[in-house]
Amino acid sequence: MISAIETNFNLHANMVPELTDGMHVHKSSNLTFVDSGLSCDTFNILHITNGSDLQKAELEQGINHYRNQNLDFCIWINDENLTSKVSSYFNDLGISVQGEEVGMTLDLTKYENKSHPLHSNIQQVTSTELLGSYSKVLASNWTPADQNVITYYQQTKASFLDSANRIILLIHHFDGVPVSTVELFPTDKKTIGIYGLATLESYRGKGIGSSMMSYILNKAKSLGYETAILQATEDGIGIYEKMGFVRHTKYYEFALKV
Repeated sequence: MISAIETNFNLHANMVPELTDGMHVHKSSNLTFVDSGLSCDTFNILHITNGSDLQKAELEQGINHYRNQNLDFCIWINDENLTSKVSSYFNDLGISVQGEEVGMTLDLTKYENKSHPLHSNIQQVTSTELLGSYSKVLASNWTPADQNVITYYQQTKASFLDSANRIILLIHHFDGVPVSTVELFPTDKKTIGIYGLATLESYRGKGIGSSMMSYILNKAKSLGYETAILQATEDGIGIYEKMGFVRHTKYYEFALKV
């Protein structure tokens, strides 16, 4: 299951940028790094996929790419790849941990569909207008709102709106106001990842988040997916475990020391 989480996480980070003019993806057997062209560590991700064989020089190459272009970025790595050697590289290069999440999976073959009175408020993003609303909700999770997030979705709209890519973006309207988002991103026909679940702060505590989760799990199961994947913050772990998600690994987010 750790391999399934890693594969989906890596593909989610690089697939859309690789399809987008002006964005760049570098891949090796040990790491992948993405340059969105925006100074935004939400999308400029360096993902270490093989800590055992990673060489300091290739890690430096990725870091220097961002430094030379003055771009914000972050490094993601899981427990299994965070070897003592990689930790020493981070220390030498002035890299420190900024946060952590838990990689979890759910067996959708055992999941039972759930109803929720707010399901009718959820709409799939199928137009440029809805994608704009989606991006504004996501951007508003920062104070002030991160305009780079809005720009990113403007530049990548062709990929997100192309049904052939099988990416599903959903938006929740509460009293007609767009207030919550979530993304379903497939690895293949059996495995799908859950990303970007966010609700505007002033609308939390109304059952919107739980309605989004049950809706997307129902959706994923109806489409024939067998495994759902997500990375959970400390606050969300208990909620997801009650839904049937199981912990498998821990992810760490690293960045340059301030």
